[in-house]
Amino acid sequence: ARVICVTATVTKVDLSYNYIEDEGITHLADALKHNKSVSELLLYEVGSGDVGAEALAGALRVNATVTVINVLKNELTEEGAQKLVEVAESKHNQIKTLCGIADDTTAVDFGGWGLGPADAILLAFDLRVNATVTRLDLSGNGLSDKSKSVVRQAWRHRSDGLRL
Repeated sequence: ARVICVTATVTKVDLSYNYIEDEGITHLADALKHNKSVSELLLYEVGSGDVGAEALAGALRVNATVTVINVLKNELTEEGAQKLVEVAESKHNQIKTLCGIADDTTAVDFGGWGLGPADAILLAFDLRVNATVTRLDLSGNGLSDKSKSVVRQAWRHRSDGLRL
């Protein structure tokens, strides 16, 4: 986290699969409040919960450079995921993804990834801001009817191509 505070050359931080939990995310979030170069933040499966989501949301409120985030497969509740979505929406198109989906992606295969309710909320944000996705596979995740409904609602303006 200290390196992120003092360097202007780091543009991508990938801590995916490193179990840094809420404490690590909190330190990272503190650094991001002062950083003006990081644009991509990959935090896939780092063991973060709602405390980390709250810290990250606070950093994103003041950070003007982060545009790509992936926080899938963490220990977020639906409320924690919603906090991140609210901050992303308030940034008026600065943040392009909370699931790491690139702007030009047309097909996304998250089939069998073990995604949960919080991930469905994050994915729904991505689907609302990224109109290029025309095929999405979420089969084999065991998503609840409520989670499927969240995704369907975000998908509603697209034709076929959704597999739940």
